[in-house]
Amino acid sequence: MQIKSLFYGLLFLTILTCSHSLNALVHTNLLPVGKPQIINKKLVKDINDNCWIDDYFSYAKNGWKEYDKRCKLSTFSSTQNTNNIFEELQKNKIVYLYQSKQFNIYLKKTTDTKKCLVEEKQLEGECAISPEQFIITMFIESSSKIINQLIVYYGKYYHNGLVRERLDFYIDKQLNVWLLEHILDEEGSSATLWQHYQISKKGKFNLLDEIKCQFENGGLKLVCKNK
Repeated sequence: MQIKSLFYGLLFLTILTCSHSLNALVHTNLLPVGKPQIINKKLVKDINDNCWIDDYFSYAKNGWKEYDKRCKLSTFSSTQNTNNIFEELQKNKIVYLYQSKQFNIYLKKTTDTKKCLVEEKQLEGECAISPEQFIITMFIESSSKIINQLIVYYGKYYHNGLVRERLDFYIDKQLNVWLLEHILDEEGSSATLWQHYQISKKGKFNLLDEIKCQFENGGLKLVCKNK
C-alpha cells in the first residue's frame, strides 16, 4: 500500500513538474516579436525610391491607394503577439520576452516627453518644439542587474502629426535584433537608419550591419552609407 502511494505520489510530482515546465516555456519566451519585413536591408533603398508623395495635401482616395501599392512601408504587419505586448507596455507593465540561466530580456516603456531632442533649441528651460513621444527600451538583466539596454521603438509626432518619426524593431528566436527608422512628412516616407544586432551569450549587443542615411545639399538629396 505504501509502495502504491509512493508510486502515485511520484507520478503526480512528475506531472506537476512537466506542467510547470510547459508554463515556464510559454511565459519566458515570447520571441519572435515585431515587424519581420525589416530584416532585409534592401528595404532602405526600396523605401527611399518608392515612398515619395507628389502632393500630401491634394492626395485623393485613389492617390493613397496607388501610394500603398508602391510603398512597402505602408503594408508592414507585425507578429501575432506584438499588439498584446504593446497593450501591456502602455499600462506601464514590464514584458519579459526571453529568460535563460545567463540573462533575461524584457521591454519597458521609457517615454520622456519633457526631454528636448538634440537638434531642438531650448526656450526658458523648455523645448521650443515638444513632440509627442512613445519610447520602448529593451533591457538585458543578469542576477537582477541591468547589464545592457537599447531603444527598440519610438514614435515621435511633430506639428500636429504632419511630421512623424518612427523606429520599428524585430527580434527573432536566435536573439537577432533589427531596427528601422523612418520619417513621414509632406514629401513622403524616408528610411534613415537600418541596423542588425546579435545578442551574445554574455548579453552584449553586437552590431553586425548598419545603414545610415542623411539629407545633404540643403535637404535636397538623401545619401545612405553602409557600415
